Amino acid sequence: MMKIASRLVGAGLIAGVLAACSSDTTDQTSLPRVLATTLLSTVQTRRAEPPQQVVVTPESYAKIVIPLLQVNPANTGGSDFLQRAASRRDSTQGKVEVWKSSDDAQIFLRNGVVIGTRGIGRDIIAADANYAVNALRTGASSSGLRSFIVSDGDVTTSEMQYRCDIRNLGSKKIVVVNRSFTTNHFRETCVNTVAGGADLRNEYWVERSTGVVRKSNQWVGPVAGYFEMILLKN
Repeated sequence: MMKIASRLVGAGLIAGVLAACSSDTTDQTSLPRVLATTLLSTVQTRRAEPPQQVVVTPESYAKIVIPLLQVNPANTGGSDFLQRAASRRDSTQGKVEVWKSSDDAQIFLRNGVVIGTRGIGRDIIAADANYAVNALRTGASSSGLRSFIVSDGDVTTSEMQYRCDIRNLGSKKIVVVNRSFTTNHFRETCVNTVAGGADLRNEYWVERSTGVVRKSNQWVGPVAGYFEMILLKN
């Protein structure tokens, strides 16, 4: 995903998604295959254009019949669309999901909160997100410690620790394509415990009726920076 997302533009990508969605949905390999072909074609034909986010139209949205997560990288621009590859119940903190891109990059979410990445550079190998997950679930503002185990780019890792506060900023209506959701808007601010270290700020929009994180803006590592994530279909 992130190897070429910086060069993605236009509607060709979502067209590839829809081509896969409108075909036999029992073919689990069709979406990655079509996406990979579409991405390569887009890069080759539009290499000189600046990366742009893909805008999903209501007509396109209506044709999507599989779980799909739109990712808009802040640092590089462009968009990618991730298919849910796995989902399991966690004994203490709810649901863990793995979302996979066309080139095998992966984002791990626990109840919508990033707990790991693979294939995007200086990956988050693991993250302690319990206090944040609990705050989003209960709707209550909270404080706590967060730690990330981050790849150094070789066989070694580094631990990053933060003192964090998460605040419920109240009700906020958001629109995903042509659907309106009433959400609780949360802002998480984290201060690095190491002097001179960079601080973090994450945002979450949690649907009130279901507790699902419909949209978020989250830090996904020191190289990739922040991803806007929009849950198109779950």
